Amino acid sequence: MTTFRNLDLSPALLSAVESQGYDLPTEIQTQTIPVILSGRDVLATAQTGTGKTAAFVLPLLHMLAAHPPKREARDPNGSAAQNRGANTVSFPRVLILAPTRELAVQIDERVAAYGAGQGIRHAVVYGGASKVNQQRELRRFPQVLTATPGRLMDFIGEKQISLARVEYLVLDEADRMLDMGFIPDVRRVVGMIEGHAQTAMFSATMPKEIADLAAGILRQPTYLESTAGGMSAENILQTVMFVDQASKLELLTEVIDREQMFRVIVFTRTKHRASRVAKALCKSGIPSDSIHGDKTQAQRTRALAGFRAGKTRVLVATDVAARGIDVDDISHVINFEVPGEAETYVHRIGRTARAGSEGAAISLCDGTELQSLRQIEKLIGNRIPVDRDNRFHVEHAPPAQPKQRSGKPGPRSRSRGPAAQGQFSRQGRRR
Repeated sequence: MTTFRNLDLSPALLSAVESQGYDLPTEIQTQTIPVILSGRDVLATAQTGTGKTAAFVLPLLHMLAAHPPKREARDPNGSAAQNRGANTVSFPRVLILAPTRELAVQIDERVAAYGAGQGIRHAVVYGGASKVNQQRELRRFPQVLTATPGRLMDFIGEKQISLARVEYLVLDEADRMLDMGFIPDVRRVVGMIEGHAQTAMFSATMPKEIADLAAGILRQPTYLESTAGGMSAENILQTVMFVDQASKLELLTEVIDREQMFRVIVFTRTKHRASRVAKALCKSGIPSDSIHGDKTQAQRTRALAGFRAGKTRVLVATDVAARGIDVDDISHVINFEVPGEAETYVHRIGRTARAGSEGAAISLCDGTELQSLRQIEKLIGNRIPVDRDNRFHVEHAPPAQPKQRSGKPGPRSRSRGPAAQGQFSRQGRRR
């Protein structure tokens, strides 16, 4: 059995890992850490919840401490960066790109936790928040910079950040960056790095555009794939409920109430509907909140804090806002609307059944969404059972039976009620 001590990490990092309560590395950590430490590029397929953040943060912190900077960072006037002058430029050695502010903040928190006591300076920059505090952090000349592409490009344009000295580059959740239109910015960022930075790219799915991006920026990468904690896990139980669009809100309320769901993420396609669903659930006596692009950073932070603390039972989210949410013990994921892209379904239901726990994924499907459902079933290689045990059930034309993938079983599913007839307790664990 591999332990963190078998991965050749420094004593300081091992101590930091142990202080965070981790004993054994996950599958993606066991695969990735030795490859990054060897100096090779990485292209990894891994779902949220598999421990991928530590898989790249730990070896990069190890190498920062083991290898002093090749060159001292200087501002455009030639004075040493440590001068702390007003017109200085930050030259990070490690650049981590993330698609959303939530994910960027969480990565930076992991950098702080694992690098505690080692004198490694770090900062995070993201849009939707004031630049003042971020500029203050940049003037500390972080060695590790985590950023969303848009805000990074802003600071580069203002000559407050230079990528000329980046030695290590991480692209996290590359497929989400594709969905959000960041790939042109990513290519520009790579072009600003002098020479070739050792690069690690992580993506839950591998569409052609991401494969093409990887081919253009990675140098003889090691290909890794982790299924632990992801879509193919046996402990994700899935159903679909056929319902008219007009009845979805009532059905959602009844399902959550009937099964006494404790920690639930409900996905909607639009920001307006996320707010409307959350308000309706609150009026029905189910403590709920929403998170989407129109929320301020303070509102999003409060919503996540309430959800983590258990004060909020249901968090209603859009796909973009939900990326990077790191909350354990999510018992259920409910698709208020079936996503138009099958890969999005993979991302959504991967929020539950993390780190070996069990959970359920329920999709509310109206007649206009059948084609999307067919595409999802084709992707996962399994028919999703229909739950007819509700007063709003309507008979849609059954989706086509997809061909089972040989040698690669899809995720487990069920045909009973939305919470397997009470098989989950309020904490989302199986009784």
